[in-house]
Amino acid sequence: MTRKLVARRVTHLKGNVSVMKWRNAFRTSEELHRFKRYAVLREATRIISRRGFHNTSLDEIAEGLGISKGTLYNYVSDKQEILFDCHMIALDLGDHACKVANDLDGSGLDKLRILLLCYIQWMYGEAGIGGITSDINALRPDDRITVVSRRDKIDRALVDLIELGIRDGSLVAEDPHLAVFVIMGAVNSISSWFDRGGRLKIEDIADVIVGMLTRSIAVDTSIAKMRVEIPAHPEATLAFTPLAPARAGRAAATKKAGSAKAKPTGVSRKKAGN
Repeated sequence: MTRKLVARRVTHLKGNVSVMKWRNAFRTSEELHRFKRYAVLREATRIISRRGFHNTSLDEIAEGLGISKGTLYNYVSDKQEILFDCHMIALDLGDHACKVANDLDGSGLDKLRILLLCYIQWMYGEAGIGGITSDINALRPDDRITVVSRRDKIDRALVDLIELGIRDGSLVAEDPHLAVFVIMGAVNSISSWFDRGGRLKIEDIADVIVGMLTRSIAVDTSIAKMRVEIPAHPEATLAFTPLAPARAGRAAATKKAGSAKAKPTGVSRKKAGN
């Protein structure tokens, strides 16, 4: 995606036929702002994932997006907010994948496969946010506690599916918890090598990886080769109950505080550092 196209999508959303469809899908300006903010987060993570979180500044993120740093502050207050919100979006996708799996009428193996396929395709596909969510230690301490707590719940849901598969005879695992660590370690490592412009599409990669992972614990390995239909990415539906709601970050708080004070005309507020 070129810088010019990103800028059009993120700032003014002009010059694209689908933009009018996007605009018509939103009932309020707040919904449109959330959608544009998600686009900023998605593209920012792709920039950060190439350079590394600590090696990327907000100036470089803004430059990569093709927008000014001031425009970037309309959507995020700092890099930590980008990192935390991307973790929260990934966890929301995990929760949604769990719901899809639990609503499925099938064995533990069936449910595990659909959950992993959904998560991989949603995280790393065109609408995905994947790329920097493995960097837990870079989070602020309070944010890290929140992320780890939610991640543990999803791990527990995966353990439950494996234990269900053991009971119904579709899976075999001496230690379900260890099986989850191995599975999610492989899934999360995709961000370190996946290239959207590479030889394979994420749908093909998901099929191969999930097949490998489930065959290792499946009683009947033939079912692990079956293709299943994956629901659309939740964000792509544009029904717009946002996965991770826009947070009132430092920039918003500063703006609110500043509006309560009388300021000389023409004096602009300086932004915080990276």
